[in-house]
Amino acid sequence: EARSQQTASFAVVVAIDFGTTSSGYAFSFSSDPEAIHMMRKWEGGDPGVANQKTPTSLLLTPEGVFHSFGYTARDYYHDLDPEEARDWLYFEKFKMKIHSTSDLTMKTELEAVNGKKMQALEVFAHALRFFKQHAVQELKDQCPSLPERGAIRWVITVPAIWKQPAKQFMREAAY
Repeated sequence: EARSQQTASFAVVVAIDFGTTSSGYAFSFSSDPEAIHMMRKWEGGDPGVANQKTPTSLLLTPEGVFHSFGYTARDYYHDLDPEEARDWLYFEKFKMKIHSTSDLTMKTELEAVNGKKMQALEVFAHALRFFKQHAVQELKDQCPSLPERGAIRWVITVPAIWKQPAKQFMREAAY
């Protein structure tokens, strides 16, 4: 029996793999769904090496403003003068805190390396916003005719073991 082809209302699907240790994304155009394009051009890392993922590391300025994510965040933070680094908010491998917190709420906090606390929702939102901006720029570079709105379907992976509150938390961070 022949299947009818449904036309997608979006031009591209972007899937963000938000990992415990490292993260990345891939995308596929609706016109050629079998061709999956994985982002391999991450700033930092080993020179000349194409990395499929970048470390799940987030760096915020002392004022709590987004600075960088991934290799860039890790390297910038580790290159800071130790005295200056005390004021910066550096988060790494923070994803599983959402799974391991038994009383997870939208007010749950994460602790940066320096001991300062910040709402986990805000930390996750910064990370997801980074991926969104990175992916949108990559897509614009590859497909300048891509419409500004409604062209992208976003997918975010979550572990199968996560309970509903953790999944809902990630959904809220994405919004």
